Amino acid sequence: MDFGLLGTLVVRDGTRDVPVSAPRQRVLLAALLLGAGRVVSLDDLAEVLWEGQPPAGARGALHSGIQRLRSTLGPSGVGLIVTRPPGYLIRVGDGEFDVREFSALAARGQAAAAAGTWAQAASLLREALGLWRGEPLADVPSQLLRAREAPALKDQRLQALVARIDADLHLGRPGQVLAELRQLVTAHPLQEQFHAQLMLSLYRSGRQADALAAYQDVRRVLAGELGIDPGPELRLLHQRILAADSELLLAPGTESSGTESSGTGPSGTESSGTGPSGTGPSDTGPSPSASAALGPPAPVVPRQLPAATRHFTGRAEALKALRALAAEATDAAEASYATVISVIDGTAGIGKTTLALHFAHQVAGQFPDGQLYVNLRGFDPAGPQMTSVEAIRLFLDALAVPAARIPAGLDAQAGLYRSLLVGKRMLVLLDNARDVDQVRPLLPASPGCLVIVTSRSQLTSLVATEGASPLTLDVLTDAEARELLSRSLGRERVADDLGAAGALIQLCARLPLALSIAAARTYSQPWLSLAALTADLRDARSRLDALDAGHATASVRAVLSWSYQQLDPAAARLFRLLGLHAGPDVSAAAAASMAGLPPGEGRRRLAELTRAHLLAEHVPGRFSCHDLLRAYAAELTHSADSEAERRAATGRMLDHYLHTAHAAAMQARSINSPLMLAALAPGAEPEPIGDAAHALAWFEAERRVLMAATERALEAGFDTHAWQLVWALSDFFDMRGHWHDWAVAEQIALAATQRLGDRAAQASVHQRFGYASGRIGRYEDAHAHLALALGIHNERGDHAGQAYVHNSLAITLSYQGRHREALGHARQSLESYTAAGDRPGQAQALNSVGWLSAVVGDHQQAISHCEQSLDLFRDLGSQEGEASALDSLGHAHQQVGHHAEATACYQQALGLHRAAGSRWGVGDTLGHLGDTCHAAGKPEEARAFWEEALAILADLNAPEADQIRAKLGDLGAGLPH
Repeated sequence: MDFGLLGTLVVRDGTRDVPVSAPRQRVLLAALLLGAGRVVSLDDLAEVLWEGQPPAGARGALHSGIQRLRSTLGPSGVGLIVTRPPGYLIRVGDGEFDVREFSALAARGQAAAAAGTWAQAASLLREALGLWRGEPLADVPSQLLRAREAPALKDQRLQALVARIDADLHLGRPGQVLAELRQLVTAHPLQEQFHAQLMLSLYRSGRQADALAAYQDVRRVLAGELGIDPGPELRLLHQRILAADSELLLAPGTESSGTESSGTGPSGTESSGTGPSGTGPSDTGPSPSASAALGPPAPVVPRQLPAATRHFTGRAEALKALRALAAEATDAAEASYATVISVIDGTAGIGKTTLALHFAHQVAGQFPDGQLYVNLRGFDPAGPQMTSVEAIRLFLDALAVPAARIPAGLDAQAGLYRSLLVGKRMLVLLDNARDVDQVRPLLPASPGCLVIVTSRSQLTSLVATEGASPLTLDVLTDAEARELLSRSLGRERVADDLGAAGALIQLCARLPLALSIAAARTYSQPWLSLAALTADLRDARSRLDALDAGHATASVRAVLSWSYQQLDPAAARLFRLLGLHAGPDVSAAAAASMAGLPPGEGRRRLAELTRAHLLAEHVPGRFSCHDLLRAYAAELTHSADSEAERRAATGRMLDHYLHTAHAAAMQARSINSPLMLAALAPGAEPEPIGDAAHALAWFEAERRVLMAATERALEAGFDTHAWQLVWALSDFFDMRGHWHDWAVAEQIALAATQRLGDRAAQASVHQRFGYASGRIGRYEDAHAHLALALGIHNERGDHAGQAYVHNSLAITLSYQGRHREALGHARQSLESYTAAGDRPGQAQALNSVGWLSAVVGDHQQAISHCEQSLDLFRDLGSQEGEASALDSLGHAHQQVGHHAEATACYQQALGLHRAAGSRWGVGDTLGHLGDTCHAAGKPEEARAFWEEALAILADLNAPEADQIRAKLGDLGAGLPH
């Protein structure tokens, strides 16, 4: 079955025309044909069928449409269109589709021209052009499909036409193409190639004056339409005609149908030949011996790969993926109508070129027709990026194409390049690409070739439209980094100081370039130990100085700068300011606030930084970079941004975190009394927090960032932000069992409040610091801080503050086993909270009195106080407080042998703790359930609860974990606990 789209849609089954009259069927068939050899997805089909606005139910309609199209095509259509996820594929053989046949004939014709076989070139190109019947896709009713496909087809036709006329000129036929060229310059007045060919044809026909007049015509057209002068090739041709250059003329004896002649294409360059000015070409051909002497040159096999790196290591998964692509390219059974392309991307210094060259040398033997290499200088200090025109000329030179046979213009040169690679098995390495537009003209079009592109940019459109396989490199693993050092410095030297080697690896951020520079410094200075080099690198401010081997390509700072210099100014500013950010990663919202950008604008700038591999989006919406990039950003902001700009950015960052953390704290524990926060700085915007679960998830995601932010706040003199951030974190720390982090944070908060001289804030910090210290067993510190807090509250007459401290003392003393002292403080707390009218505080104190009463044996008081606490927490709507009261009530019931009541209370408490996200509460209550089961004579159930409790409490380093271990040990030994 034959198909045509170079005009109206044509379908023939043998000698019979197959009408496809339904408009949608014509669109579907055309879209499948233009994607012949590959699967066309349902999404793509829907896009062109409904002009970019597919309706609901489009997929079902597409399946029905394909079925109808198969029926229209008749029995042959059933096997032609096959279902292949995620869409459909049409099977079209050689010579059965005019678009593909045109491309193949044109490629053969251009290859023949490159080889100097002009008669064959003219014949093949004339045959290719003869397939055109009119406007491509003329009756296919999809404006989107025509707009996407027709321009490229028309450009290919014009390239073939230029090449065919060029061949005719080489064959000495200027008079035969004159009329055609007159029509072409009228139809395509801005195509300088046709004007050049017209001028040359006129000159070779003995019409020098007409040739010069033709130049003036094109000069006026270009000036009037575009306001420009003719290009350099056309100007040069004009000068040569003006000077009656005899070398533009064909030599007498030039053949009209043979394989070779002197002459020129539209570039105006000339091989050889003499003749009088104004003399036309001769119709006689050369002797057979002369023709044989002028046969095509021997094929050239370029071997352009630079040397591979000696100490290459790691990248096993990347090499595996590349080997699979090489197999796909070289295995004829797997070859398709598309060239196999791999895009290796990653940040500066990550080892993209090193990997590409290492692999290319490994598989060079699989590509016997040669290996082409070019450094496109997309990110390079040596000069501006290489243009596609420059690169393709280098490739044509490597393929030994004489200058006289290279056509003018990028499109024509790219067509010639692709033609020369038809049927070849060649590896093409395009190194250091800036963007997709630089790469596309350099892509071969035939199967059997493998293209490897390296870039610091994510060339996503190359993946989307050309089907390239992306391969993003990350920093080395610890093992790979250690192996790189061992290969560079010798295994003994690394083994002798593994600690320093490990520290060096981390300070170099596991970046291959940084590790190689560090190794080179050590290798060139044998007296410089790994420990001494590590000491040089510890200061982040001078680390980039230490990672400089004296050349731009061997300096981490210089290499990173090439990526930074390509950024849009707004993205560059954001990158610099992120050097001030506190944490190991940053959310999109926090980054936008830091730069004072609206959220949408912030996300766009982050996307640009991610595409440039200056950031990595390691989880959706969160961005990070390695330590050397962070050091570079910090260095940039200190040199490019004023002190006022840096301080404002830090303030916006801290405002974002403080206001969001405060909102999250209020959601997580609604009985808290809110802080009075200062107004947000202009440009800062907190994140919305929906509910308690959202609050805890946000705290968990930001925990390390918030810890770092409190340190940054103290360092930068934002003291109020520092202690208020810690206040907002405190309930989260307690619920999740992060008591060690809590104690560290309170140390920062205390320093901030002392510098502020804020006594009320100091008392609040001492109270929380004391409670956190007690939770991690630092009882001396706990009592010292709680005593200081109580003293300040007494001094200020703050009854609620006194009550808060007494409740913390009760809990701390309870952990020490001093239960009766603890009960006294719990009762004092209850009295003070009651006097202050603080209902949330009363609920907490009632719970403490109830729990401790049960411990000392006053069971009726225990149950009464716990029930009062439970009722009050329920009235307040505090889920976490209700869980604590139920746990205490269960404990009171357990003490008097009410096992069923105790179990019911514990089960309710467990559910509430889980719902509230309190890990410590879950672990503690599981332990109590185990106690109740054991007391009720159910040892195996007790074991299950205790083991589950231990897994949680041990992970939290909670002191209760040791008690659970002891109970499990006694249970295994058959002892009571």
